[in-house]
Amino acid sequence: MVRQFQLYRWLRFIFLLVAGTLIVIAPIKSLNIIIYIVSSYIAIYGILSIFDGLSIRKSTGENSITIGLGIGALFLALGVLLFAKFFVTLVPPVLGIILLVNGINQFRDSHEMSKRVHIRPYLDYFYSALLMLAGIVFILNPSKTIIFIYQLFGLSLVVLAFFEILNSRIYRN
Repeated sequence: MVRQFQLYRWLRFIFLLVAGTLIVIAPIKSLNIIIYIVSSYIAIYGILSIFDGLSIRKSTGENSITIGLGIGALFLALGVLLFAKFFVTLVPPVLGIILLVNGINQFRDSHEMSKRVHIRPYLDYFYSALLMLAGIVFILNPSKTIIFIYQLFGLSLVVLAFFEILNSRIYRN
């Protein structure tokens, strides 16, 4: 069991490091490769889960949820492979709308609060304006913002990969 846990940890580390590095270095060129890597990672995880479930069934005679999770992961891998590009193009406009609505709500809440407290919340107004500006940029210029978001995502994957290694060292004993 511990060995399988370490195997999953190393699988996550390799996936996070490779995907994150590719995204940071070449965000535009790496999109197709990342879709295949993510789909492959989910499929490998699904296959390993099915094998785990079958070994649990063989040793205990009971069915395990891991078989169902593995089959679900295989379907998810197929879904990622088929629909990822469509969903990636939706991220900036949807995120832009969320930021814009959040900025408007923040401004409205701050304005209503200033009537009760009799203080001008200039920082809240500034924050609201920044949220609305970011939302408008995300809506009007989705191609540039998706690259920026994508690179931030890649950088966070590299950081997560190093945390996986640190945790692997901690839990090794």
